[in-house]
Amino acid sequence: MILKDIYLYPDVLDYGEELTYPFKELTRSLCNYLGRSIKQAKYDTTGFNRVCFIGRKNPIGESYVNSSNVLGVEIFIDENEYLHTLKSELNKYFAKLVINGLDKVDGRYSLPKDLIVNAIDEFENSGFINEWVFKRKKLKGCKFTGLLKCRLTLDNFFLDFQIINKDKVVYEENVVTDHPNDFVFYYHLNKFNITDDYVVEVVNKSDNVIYSNRLANVLELL
Repeated sequence: MILKDIYLYPDVLDYGEELTYPFKELTRSLCNYLGRSIKQAKYDTTGFNRVCFIGRKNPIGESYVNSSNVLGVEIFIDENEYLHTLKSELNKYFAKLVINGLDKVDGRYSLPKDLIVNAIDEFENSGFINEWVFKRKKLKGCKFTGLLKCRLTLDNFFLDFQIINKDKVVYEENVVTDHPNDFVFYYHLNKFNITDDYVVEVVNKSDNVIYSNRLANVLELL
C-alpha cells in the first residue's frame, strides 16, 4: 500500500471532547503538509495507507494496524504542556509529537522517517505556510492563468481564486473560508471552469456554484 495520510490527535476517552476536537483541527495544517509530501513520494508500506499518532495518558508500547489499514502509534500527550503552549509555538509542539511517534514505531512497520523529518524542517523554514494549487486554467487568447489556491492555517482553510501573469499574482479574491477540517474543506474542492468569454465558476461536490465572476472587466484593468 502507498502511505497517504498522517494524523495526530488525543484520544477522546482520555482527554475529553473539549480538548480533543480543537486539537484535531489545530494539527491539520502540519499533518496535511506532511501528508502531501509523503503522497508525492509514493512510499510503499506493509498493509497500511495512513498513520495516526494517538495521544494517550498511558500509551501502549507496540504499534498496530487495524482493520481499516491504519497504523496506530500511541504517544503520551501532556495536557498541561499543550494548554500552556503559545499559539505561535503550536506547530513546533505538534511536530515534536510527530517525531516522538516516529521514534516509537517498532521494527515490524516501516515509515519514511527521514522524509517526514525533512518535510517538518521545510514547513518550519517556510514560516509554517501550507498552501498549494488545486487547479489551474489558462485563459484563452491572453497571457494570464487562473487558478484555485488552497491555504491551511491553524485556524482556517482558505480557497482563493487568483489570476497570475507568469509567477506574479495580478488579481485575487477569496472563494471560501472554512474550518481547517479535511472533511469540511474537501467538500469545496471539485470543479473549476473558465469559459472562452472569461466567466469563471467554482463548483462544489454537491454541484452547487459557490463562486462566479465575469472576468472581462477585470482583465481590461490588468
